[in-house]
Amino acid sequence: MQYKTNIKYFLFYSFAVFGTIFLCLFWGSYKITPLETLKVFISIFNSETSDFSVNSQIILNIRLPRIIFAGLAGAVLSVCGVCMQSITGNDLAEPYILGLSSGASAGAVSAIILHFFSIFTPFNVYIGAFLGSILAMSCVLILNGNSRDPVRLILMGIGINAFFSAITTYMIYSSKNEAQVRSAMFWTTGSLSGIQYLDLILPAAALFILLVIVLLLNKEFNLLLLGLQTAVETGLNIKRIRLIVVLITSFGVSILTAKAGIIGFIGLIIPHIGRKFIGVMHRSLIVWCTVFGAVGLMIADTFARTVFSPSELPISVVTGLAGAPLFIKILKKSF
Repeated sequence: MQYKTNIKYFLFYSFAVFGTIFLCLFWGSYKITPLETLKVFISIFNSETSDFSVNSQIILNIRLPRIIFAGLAGAVLSVCGVCMQSITGNDLAEPYILGLSSGASAGAVSAIILHFFSIFTPFNVYIGAFLGSILAMSCVLILNGNSRDPVRLILMGIGINAFFSAITTYMIYSSKNEAQVRSAMFWTTGSLSGIQYLDLILPAAALFILLVIVLLLNKEFNLLLLGLQTAVETGLNIKRIRLIVVLITSFGVSILTAKAGIIGFIGLIIPHIGRKFIGVMHRSLIVWCTVFGAVGLMIADTFARTVFSPSELPISVVTGLAGAPLFIKILKKSF
């Protein structure tokens, strides 16, 4: 019986992901019909014909890598959101709200404008983003202490977010190099334009590492559902869990921020919806968030690049419009 249930879930999740990818491929400023999209993919497996048409180039070399990156990014941010909500006991915790994304953005911009970590080029931006996100997350946890007050945690996150955003803005405006300024401004809004297949390697690796570690810690995360004090009394090493979560969430967020800029609220929206449909047990919740985090950001990015085509909206505008009302709703329930 359990085997059949697992098969059903696998088929449902697969249909959700691949169905969304297919829909996003023909939806854009350049009109391509579903049938034409299907023909492009059929031609890939037909060794006798090579398709060098405009449709093929747009679908395979422009849209497909961008859509896959959006899926990976949505999955990583959603899983990071679940992890942060688990260790803080706060449903409002997520990378953007608690300042991780702003910290990663500040670290990435410092690597570009101030040439920090230049000896590690071409990975200097990733290293800067990673260290910035670790610093931001550590500041939030230290300042919040053992408080379970959701408002206190969010206020700490808002303060850290504002601080790192101010640092980022200062560095951008202090630069006299116009090329650097244009490059750095990208990190303040978030965009998936220009993504290529090579850009998928690090996000895919980050998602794999994140999922392996989080699923291995499934029992520990479930213990935290009983409350911090109860979890500690059962022998849970809370400091170890917090350290692991700080490292893996910082790693995941920094990889995405270094390439796509700040993307907010995905780590809030998807876990919140997941708990309504799947429940709070972490193994099922993590899988659900991985799938629908990917689906959600693929749809959001497609909307961002098409609603005002040929111009594009920053992806953070779309996720903010969806996430801010939910944030306010959850915050009201906390009082």
